Formats: sequence, structure tokens, C-alpha cells
Amino acid sequence: MEQPIHTLAVTHTSVFSPSRIVALTASTAIVLGFAYALSAGLAQTLVEKVNDVLKAEVIPEKIPDKTPPPPPPDLRAPPPPYVPPPDIVIQMDTSAPTAAITTQSKVQTAPAISSPASIGRPHTCMQDYPPISKRLGETGTTVLSFIIGTDGNVRDVGVATSSGSQRLDDAAVSCASSWRYKAAIQSGVPVEVKWKAQVQWVLH
Repeated sequence: MEQPIHTLAVTHTSVFSPSRIVALTASTAIVLGFAYALSAGLAQTLVEKVNDVLKAEVIPEKIPDKTPPPPPPDLRAPPPPYVPPPDIVIQMDTSAPTAAITTQSKVQTAPAISSPASIGRPHTCMQDYPPISKRLGETGTTVLSFIIGTDGNVRDVGVATSSGSQRLDDAAVSCASSWRYKAAIQSGVPVEVKWKAQVQWVLH
């Protein structure tokens, strides 16, 4: 069986026809113009934004005040007001001084008195030792005070210091009452004197 024969008619049309070249050129120009306008607009916007950023306010740095602080107030109390001292007038005694005249009188001292001296029997009282004091073993020293008269006799006999035993003291007073002395002499004349004597009571 025979195949049918197809006949394809090809029409050759030129791609670069004048009308297409004009259209292509116009569209290219439009695209380039639009791209230029777009790029120019974006560039202007960027420049304005950069200027806005660069227009930041410059704040000068605040320099601290180096002025020294004022001195502290003077808290010291003010000095007291000056009061002038009063005028003191000293009145001098212009009268002539008087001389004090004193007379010295010579004080006459009394002439020395000689000491009395014992005479007669010995001035001891062992012979008058109380027998009861001997038995009790009483001992001690009796100090007597008395007056020796101008005649050498003894009077006003008393106990100046006790021996510690009344019996021994009484025996000493009785014993001394019989003593005799050579009277004391002053300026060649016998005088009375106060005298003291010790009586020792000792057992042998």
C-alpha cells in the first residue's frame, strides 16, 4: 500500500526585519532607561540616608569644673572685746618715816645652884624592906619626888613612879622622910630645891 505523500511548504522569513530591529531597540532603550532611573533613584536615596546618618549631633565633652571648693568657714570663737584696765592710783605716804628706837635691857641670868649632897646614914631602904614583900618576892624600883629645905631636911615626899607594889612604895616614902642633905647653895646662900631619888628593892 502506498503511503501518501505530504508536501510541506516552508516559508523563509528573516528574523532581522526592520520592524523587529526598531522594536528591539526601543525596548532595550526603555529597559536601560528604567534601569538607569532605578539605579539613580536608589543612589540618591542612599546618599540622603548617609547624609542623615552623618548629620549626627556632635555633643561636646563636658569638662569637669576644676575650680577649688571654697574654704571651710572659720568656726573659732571671736576674741573677747578689749576692755582697758582701770587706772589704779596708788597714794604714796609722803610723811617722813619715823625711826623705831628700841632699847635692849640686859637679861640677868640667875646664878647657878649647887646640887645638894646626902649626909648622915646611907640613903638606902633595904633595912626597911617589908617582911611580907620579901616572902612574896616583890621587887622593883620606886622613884620618889620631894623638897630639900634650906636646913637639909626632906619634906613633901611622894611617889613619882611606882614599883608595882603599894607596900614597897609606902616603905620608900617612910624611909626617905628621914634622909638628910647638905642644902643647895646659890650665891652663897642655902636655897630649897625639888629633888628626885630612886629606891631599888632587890632580894639577895
